[in-house]
Amino acid sequence: MKLKIANAILNDPVFRRRIEKLEELEKDRIFCGHGLDHLLNVARLTMLICQEREITADPDIVYSAALLHDIGRVEEYTMGLPHENAGADAAGKILSGIGCGAEETEEIIRLILCHRKKRSDRGTIESAFYDADKKSRMCSFCKAQAECNWPDEKRNLIIEV
Repeated sequence: MKLKIANAILNDPVFRRRIEKLEELEKDRIFCGHGLDHLLNVARLTMLICQEREITADPDIVYSAALLHDIGRVEEYTMGLPHENAGADAAGKILSGIGCGAEETEEIIRLILCHRKKRSDRGTIESAFYDADKKSRMCSFCKAQAECNWPDEKRNLIIEV
């Protein structure tokens, strides 16, 4: 299945420049990075979690949101802005530029905005997306474990869905 919106994002020059800028800003970062591997891992895990929890999820929306959910880190690193808010703004511009529909744009931006807020209702796509973002890291192999500020209960020391 080809993902129309997600593939348009991947080919968008604004998205590509932002990913390059993010890679440049994180080149000396010892903690988890936010490159394409992380973004795609979040998408894949979200789809697995949705399947496990029997949550209906449109793969194009999930992959699109995952590709865009951390692009606001550029503004976080350079201006101190919350990356979910900066990312939602940047995503809106990218989605408009590729001709994404209003309903799809709204769904994608909603996921971007919620990816840092834990939800008590595990039966929602928002909860699955949040959990996927957090579970996309394998903390037990991280070289920066000792310096990491994630609390022990948040660290991924085992594989789980």
